[in-house]
This record gives sequence, C-alpha cells and structure tokens, in this order.
Amino acid sequence: MTTYTDNNISLVDISNYGDNKCEVYYQMYPDPSSNPYIFIPFAIFYMIIFTLGIIGNVSIIYVTVRHKVLQSVQNMFILNLAASDIIVCLLSLPITPVTNVFKNWYFGEVLCRLIALIQGVSIYICTFSLGAIAVDRYILVVKPHSKALSRKGALVVTGILWTLSLIFNIPYVLFMYIQSYDGVCGVFCTEKWPNPESRRAYTLMVMVAQFVFPFSVMAFCYATIFSKLKSRAKLRIRKIDERFVALGRSSNYSNIGEHLAMEADNKACVVLSTTLTVTNNIEINKGNIPTLALQKEKDKQRLLNQTRRNTIILVSMVVIFGLTWLPHNVVSLVLEYDEDQTIFKIDGDDDLDLSYLVNLFTHSIAMTNIVFNPVLYAWLNPQFRDLCIQTFYKNRKSKSATKSLSKCITSETKINHNDSFIPLKDEGKKIIQSYQTPKILEQQQNNLSDVVSDNTKKFIKKINNGSAETMKMLSSNSSFIDCDAIESQFNSIEQSSCEDVIV
Repeated sequence: MTTYTDNNISLVDISNYGDNKCEVYYQMYPDPSSNPYIFIPFAIFYMIIFTLGIIGNVSIIYVTVRHKVLQSVQNMFILNLAASDIIVCLLSLPITPVTNVFKNWYFGEVLCRLIALIQGVSIYICTFSLGAIAVDRYILVVKPHSKALSRKGALVVTGILWTLSLIFNIPYVLFMYIQSYDGVCGVFCTEKWPNPESRRAYTLMVMVAQFVFPFSVMAFCYATIFSKLKSRAKLRIRKIDERFVALGRSSNYSNIGEHLAMEADNKACVVLSTTLTVTNNIEINKGNIPTLALQKEKDKQRLLNQTRRNTIILVSMVVIFGLTWLPHNVVSLVLEYDEDQTIFKIDGDDDLDLSYLVNLFTHSIAMTNIVFNPVLYAWLNPQFRDLCIQTFYKNRKSKSATKSLSKCITSETKINHNDSFIPLKDEGKKIIQSYQTPKILEQQQNNLSDVVSDNTKKFIKKINNGSAETMKMLSSNSSFIDCDAIESQFNSIEQSSCEDVIV
C-alpha cells in the first residue's frame, strides 16, 4: 500500500498562497514520475499487467468451476490465489499508479480507508496462499503417509488466512485520513499514526508477515520437495538398471517390456506401458519389440527430463516470488526509516526527488507476480491446460480433458492378433479393448488382467481408499477397460498427486 505524507510541504511553502488560489502538488514539487515520457510507458506496462492478470486469473476460476475434476482440495488454494490476484488487478493496479503520478486522492474519504484495507488484505491473501500451496504440496510429496487435507480442512485454512489478513490490516482503517493544505490543490490520503515509532514498527511487521515468512516457507517446502523427487528419480533409475539386467538374463518371456515409467511411492501416478506377446511367437514378433537396452535408455531419459522439469518449476516459484516482491518491500522499509528523505534525492539546484519514481518502479515489478501465478500454478499443469484449451477453443482439436487422470490407469497395449500387432492407445475416454480370438491364449488375457488389477488397484486404493465399485470393475477379467466408467470413479478424488503434474 502506498501512501503520501505531508513531509514535503512546510508552513513556509504555503504561506505565500492566498485562500482562493492553489497550485498542483506535482507542479510545486516536480519529480521524474510526473514526466509524460516516464509515466506513459509505466501506464502502458500497467495496462499489460492488468489485461494479462485479469485474463489469466479469471480463466483459472472459470475453468475450475466448470470442470468438477479440477475441484480438488489443492486447487482450492489456487482459486483463493486467483481471487486475490483479481482484487489486486481491480484496485491496486489502477489506483496506486494514479496517486503516485498525480500525488492526489480522487476517490473520497470512505474509499481512502476502504481501498487501503482491501488492497492490503488482497496482497496478504496472495502471499499467504502461495505459502499454503507450498505446504500442501510438501505434505503430498514428502509425507505421503500422513492424512491428506480434507475439503473441510482446506476451507478452515482459507478462513484462517482471510482472518489473519484482515487483522494485519486493521491499522489502515484506524489511521488513514484525508488531508488538505492551504494553497495546494486537492486532498491527500495519508497515514496519521500516534508516533513515528509505531508506524515504523508496523511497516517492519508488514514486511515480515507479507514477504519474509511466506518466502521462507516456500523456500523450505520446495527445496525439500526437490530433494525428495531427486532421490526418487535416482531410485527409479537404479530399478530400471536392475530390471534390465534381470530381463537380460531371462531366457523365456511371456510378458516382455513391462515398464513402470513412474512407480507409486504412495500417491504418485503409475503409468503402465505394457507389451504382451505369446510365448510361442516371440521370434515372429521380435522385429516389432524395441530392444531392452533402447527401452532402458528411454525410461531413464524420461525420468531425467521429468526431474529437470520439476527443478525448473520449483526454482521458478521461489525465485519469481522473491524477485517480484523483495524490491518493493525493501523500498517501503527504507522510506519509513529515512526521516530526512535524502536517500532517493539527488542533490542539486532543485534537489530532484526520485522516491516516487523508485516506488512506482518497484510496485510495477511486484504486480507482475499476478501474471506469473496463473502460469506457474495452473497453466503448467497438463490437465488444467488441456481443459482450458477444450473450454475456450471447442472447435479446435485438443487432447482429452482428462488426459492426466486416464494416464494413471490405462495401459498402452499391443496384442498379437492374426500374427500382426494392433496398437491400442489410450486416448482419453475411448475404450481400450483386447481383441479376443481363438488364437489369443487364455494365459495372455490373465496377464493383462493381472497387470491392471495388481498395479492399478494399488494406485486407486491409495488415493481413493479403494472404491468397491472401481475395484470390482478393474479386477474382473472382462475383455475391455471402459475409461468412461473409471473416470467417473476418479471424479471423487480430492488430490491430484501425479508427480508430473506437481504444479
């Protein structure tokens, strides 16, 4: 929140003005922020931030409300973040630059207090929500055995965040006033504290609560998550090597190339890629099966790419938050403790004051955070991205809206049928069918059923407490897997915990 004080106006300055005459403040005390060559580029920059911020955050809310599959506990915090970003777009983005450039308050006495309160609350909610998202993901990845946060629990946490934000901003209601001066046109919305010490203490508290604490929480949580995912990746690479050696030593295969690209460590996705062959037809089909060594390298490279992607995303979340909010908090603190207001003043004939320009610059940088948030916390989620494309571009061919969920339970299968391979790819809601002919051995059907029931049932049981209907459907030796039916079971899942959808 930016306020303007009367420190630059002295009794000597206004003594020469008559009662019926006044002069505009920024003409009396010119500074670079009021120069058209400076504030016009800033105005354009703010308009870009406003447009992108509104589009991005409104899209998050609209797509989430429209698609039930996105209405998870984790996404409740992201919705909270999007709502606070929209409030910042509507209030802080247009009002703060206007008052910074024209050094005047045009919105009345009631809004002087109310807007200060709403601005403060929305910014607190924004930073608190980022911290809550980090903690939620920390529990999901690092402590998967602990009880997952329920929807009711998420609502309680959200209520606590809003309550704390209101409490921290009560001083704005108590100490914001409209101030006018003889000889100076207009009025000023400024803070009047009982003493300078209390105001400085409050400014320091704001920096700690609004920036230092959330940043520390995010840094700790995401650093721990990164370490955990890195350890898991190393373990999986070692298992791939061990599986390669074991398969290489085997002389008889009835089920070759069963690859678990991502193995469940409680709530992680299990992606099955299974190639089934008939024992007696290995030589016939050998030309269609990738070599074990090549598949081993593909699996390892996929894990390395996934680790690299997660690293970039996690580091970006912390670094972007720090780089956008730190400058503005530091400048606000410096201005509070600069009694003589000389730090940002250039000595000369006119004693050029750069404090407004510096504050405008750091505020604009902080506001870019509302543009990054939808990208980092929603758009990089493949499931959300696909649903967003499907929602806003209905006539355009897009991937299935439930791609991320269906990947967790569907296997890409190749079955020997009339001595030829029929590829059956999982494509969202399509039915993956095993073509039954007399030539397909009964054991082959059992192998496919075992793969589904053993691996998939473990995954579903861990994250959905083993829905009886789903278990029955997956355990049956039917000749097809109906992804529509399975998807309906997954609509009740409250945690989207795929590691490749960590954001």
